[in-house]
Amino acid sequence: MIENVLKTSGYRWTVLVLFMLVNISTQILWISYAPVTLDAVAYYNVSEFEILFMSTIYMIIYIPVSFIASWFINKYGFRVGVGLGAIINGVFGFLRYVAGPNYILVLIFTIMIAISQPIIINSTTLLSASWFPESERTTATGLSLNSLSLGVALGMVLTPLIVVSFDISMMLFIYGLYSLIVGILFVIFAKSSPEFLSSDNKNRIKTISLKKELVMLILNKLFWIIIILFFISLGLFNWVTTYIELIVAPRGLSSIDAGILGAILLVGGMIGTIILALLSDKLKKRRIFIITSGFIAAISITVLIFANNTVIFNIFGFLLGFGLLSAGPLVLEYAVEITNPVPETSSNGFLMVVGQIGGIIFIFGFERFVTPTGDYLPTLILLSILAFISLILSFLLKDVKKENLTRN
Repeated sequence: MIENVLKTSGYRWTVLVLFMLVNISTQILWISYAPVTLDAVAYYNVSEFEILFMSTIYMIIYIPVSFIASWFINKYGFRVGVGLGAIINGVFGFLRYVAGPNYILVLIFTIMIAISQPIIINSTTLLSASWFPESERTTATGLSLNSLSLGVALGMVLTPLIVVSFDISMMLFIYGLYSLIVGILFVIFAKSSPEFLSSDNKNRIKTISLKKELVMLILNKLFWIIIILFFISLGLFNWVTTYIELIVAPRGLSSIDAGILGAILLVGGMIGTIILALLSDKLKKRRIFIITSGFIAAISITVLIFANNTVIFNIFGFLLGFGLLSAGPLVLEYAVEITNPVPETSSNGFLMVVGQIGGIIFIFGFERFVTPTGDYLPTLILLSILAFISLILSFLLKDVKKENLTRN
């Protein structure tokens, strides 16, 4: 009955679009300095490290704030939680423009933006569970995660164009204004859930304490497998996207080739996310598609060890993105199912923290794991081994019985 009513609630797509627009703004604000690092160095009169730190701070802050964010969303609901995050994101995104070339102020405002990010992103599976029937949830989660990739892609492409045509200040104004507008729109038009489910959702969320949630997650063996998969997959993706130019340079490829490869990687991920999410929802299976994405990722990273031309890099870069990012919605929804009745935001938030830790460890831990000539071949070999370990572990997962898939 609830499934049928949810399907007739066309407003679910409005809420999803609003959420995706907010997601896009978080990623644009995060990545805004990366494509124009040298311009930002000149504008703020600081070092390259200080500019790069404004991107890294997001991963650092995500870890401690995530647990508070999940508690806040569980207590006050999707609309209030994400609404607060969206407003913080928009206000401080716009204040970065107001601050002008004052680096200290901009850094403080960036930290505030980073604090808002887990409040928003940790609500991904809660939105799917609150508004979408089981047959559409992985698709909804996939679209939400795709909006994050789209935000990164837009930031990488549009930022240099705006800065070249105008300047850093105009770029900050445009992104800040967009973030503020979508934040206000979300607060006005978003709802926590269809009206007939609101009280049920609130009662369900309040039945489990934070301490009990953590105990249930820690004692869940299947969840530990998911933790390892998420740690390796997100760590690998963050490392490849961060070091992409340094990976291809020893193989004779240019910075332009690296930029194209990065875009292809994201496109592959976005396409893979939609295809596997739709198939997973249609067939009501998670395990087989998690294995499929892991297989594609493991083979792709292995081939890239030996790649030495643009065509091979682009083909298997696409497949690597396909494999790594397509696993995202599958793993998040599977985690929700195997940890029931733990609230979606808690399992979602826990995994996001693990992913951020993986990104930090991979980025900094493998910084100098290179050959004497500067080739990242040793790192690629190690990542290939880790990818195959993930693939093997994914075979230990078990599909959840259909009666356990209903969350509302």
